Amino acid sequence: MKKEEYYDTNYDFKEIEMDERFIICEKEMKLVFIIQILFTVLSVAAAYLLGRGNPEDYTYIMGLPAWWFAVISISLIFLGTVIYITKFILVDMDLGDEGTIEEKVKTKI
Repeated sequence: MKKEEYYDTNYDFKEIEMDERFIICEKEMKLVFIIQILFTVLSVAAAYLLGRGNPEDYTYIMGLPAWWFAVISISLIFLGTVIYITKFILVDMDLGDEGTIEEKVKTKI
């Protein structure tokens, strides 16, 4: 492609082919946003519901207030979820002009 063709704006959007990498990136973006929103909602709900009231009436687990212990537990669960998604679901791809999608190798764990 010549430089003049690259910067030319006389085209119809229907003529442009959708790159498969953009479709994959959109699915991955939606997955990550859903996980982040779920993590935030669960953490705030646990902190608010278990942490309201008089601090003298809190329940303690391993020396921590129950709300704090719940938030730490939720964080560890989501940390494991993010590691799993990063290693086994997200696709590694080259984002250059003529990028390629790297196939995931199925491994036994």
